[in-house]
Amino acid sequence: MRTVNMKRFRSWTKRILIGIGLIVLLGTFVFVVAGLLPVEKNYVGEHHSSYVTMEDGTRLAVRYTLPSDLKEGERLPAIMEMTRYGTESNYSFVLKALLNLGVAHDVAPAIVEKLIDADYVYVAVDARGSGASFGTREMEWSREEADDMGTIIRWIAEQPWSNEKVGTYGVSYSGNAAEIAVASGRPELFAAAPLYPDFDLMRQIVMPGGIRNEVLIKKWGAEVAAMDSNKKSFFLSGNAPVDGDAGEQLLKEAVAGHHTIDIDGAFKKVNYLDDVVAGSYKANSLSPFYYKESIEAQGVPFYVRVGWQDAGTVNGAIARFLTYSNPQTLVIGPWSHAGWNFCDPFLENNMTKRELDSMQADEIIKFYNSCLQDESMGKGNSGKVIRYYTLGEGKWKTSNTWPVQGFHDEMWYFGKNGSLTRKEPLDLAGSDKYKIDFTASTGESNRWFTNIGGGRIVYSNRAEEDQKLLCYTSEVLDQDIEITGTPVVTLNVSSTSEDGAFYVYLEDVAPDGTVTYITEGQLRAIHRKIAELKDVEYTFTGMEHSYLKKDSELMRPGQNTEIKIGMYATSVLIKKGHKIRIAIAGHDAASFARIPEKSDPTIVVQRNSNLLSYVELPMMIRE
Repeated sequence: MRTVNMKRFRSWTKRILIGIGLIVLLGTFVFVVAGLLPVEKNYVGEHHSSYVTMEDGTRLAVRYTLPSDLKEGERLPAIMEMTRYGTESNYSFVLKALLNLGVAHDVAPAIVEKLIDADYVYVAVDARGSGASFGTREMEWSREEADDMGTIIRWIAEQPWSNEKVGTYGVSYSGNAAEIAVASGRPELFAAAPLYPDFDLMRQIVMPGGIRNEVLIKKWGAEVAAMDSNKKSFFLSGNAPVDGDAGEQLLKEAVAGHHTIDIDGAFKKVNYLDDVVAGSYKANSLSPFYYKESIEAQGVPFYVRVGWQDAGTVNGAIARFLTYSNPQTLVIGPWSHAGWNFCDPFLENNMTKRELDSMQADEIIKFYNSCLQDESMGKGNSGKVIRYYTLGEGKWKTSNTWPVQGFHDEMWYFGKNGSLTRKEPLDLAGSDKYKIDFTASTGESNRWFTNIGGGRIVYSNRAEEDQKLLCYTSEVLDQDIEITGTPVVTLNVSSTSEDGAFYVYLEDVAPDGTVTYITEGQLRAIHRKIAELKDVEYTFTGMEHSYLKKDSELMRPGQNTEIKIGMYATSVLIKKGHKIRIAIAGHDAASFARIPEKSDPTIVVQRNSNLLSYVELPMMIRE
């Protein structure tokens, strides 16, 4: 029988531990040295930065990149992006180490690379009160900020490398800015490409259906406040200074003067679009459509890109298309916010974020070329086109109108035993009682969360969650049905409460029972008055409400009320053998404020020949 030599065992164990310690020590030494070494930023061209003074004396940080092979005297068009998220950051010790060790890589955004390759100058601007710029932020997308963009466009046109032709670009916040810049009326502006923007900020992201998007407002407010105070993170060490700012004295002075509105606190007080958010700003004055007359007067062509399930931006994009006479290309696809993820709930796609971003950049370059190079799509051109993707089918289609020709609104009635049927109910007193379940949720990767960082939109199988909701489901379809347009749900409903929130979901039920989310709509009961065009101030799609204080009306407990809810537009193929479902909820715990705040109401949905409840689906039978 063999015995263990404990002395030899302890000796080898000690040697191994010493070896591991030396490796860790060496690794730590290498990492520290790598973090202390300088890192040369990977600019795609010749990079410059400076301060530019606005009309009121505020200095904004402007960073511009020229093609490296730009010849003396050569003049090029420029693309401007103004953002409140900071245009350039310093690297932290950790990121420097990872870059120097080759673990991380400094890669320029695809759009910047492709702009420079296509002989454009890229100009990035820190909005006033943010990044390395001076000034304060009394309001997001302020009137001062709108004026600033006109000043920057004029400054660009005066530069020795400029041919006096400018386009604007942006994603999300900077997408809104790219649109608002058109209102400056600068003759040097020839094109605008707002991507994933909010045409109507309040209706489509801050308070959809008049219900506060609580989680997003809190998170976004906290994040931008941290940015404006130049807070450091694990990988980034605050904003980068402009050229010539020795010791970052100007940067420190600019940051010390920053003041950002308390986003969460300001919007908590807003229940109506004519409520004051802060100062002289009412809620309905913050969106790009507020500048519509000035924007339309310029005739500047637009390229707009949105995703079907990216918050409420799709309805805003269609409203812009219908409202402005400007030449427009509207692209609606299966993407998350910013277009970084492919999000067709029925089909897979293995393209990486970089690949998707690169394809997106290619399309934008083509648009700029048509406006700033060959001018085939110039000011005064009346061309308008929508290119849209149909979920579940994976096909791209084109239309010059909305609604799309060939689709007709068909009524599907709520019936007994949770049925959804094309036949109008004959019974005189059918109804369904539902006690609101305030645990109901669409999950933390829904269409509202993607606005915080551009993450994937993923709705898990809704079968279990639908057990908490009031559902109406069709028979098995004997033909393929394409739904393309803006569904509208009509509820004849009573409640035990004077106020409440109503959520409606359009879903696909597969033969195996899997339930797939397609789109949704929501409405706070007090906002149920249907809007007139003068109350909305633009041409909208589907059903809209004014959200004005004068139109507010409480429900009378126990008394029937008709509530119409417009959903977010979609294009989807519901296949033969599947079913269509409308699910009704009274809360979405993932994102929205609870209404009413404390009581637990019960609602009764009428579904009879006297009081109908139904959904209008813009559909086409597919052969």
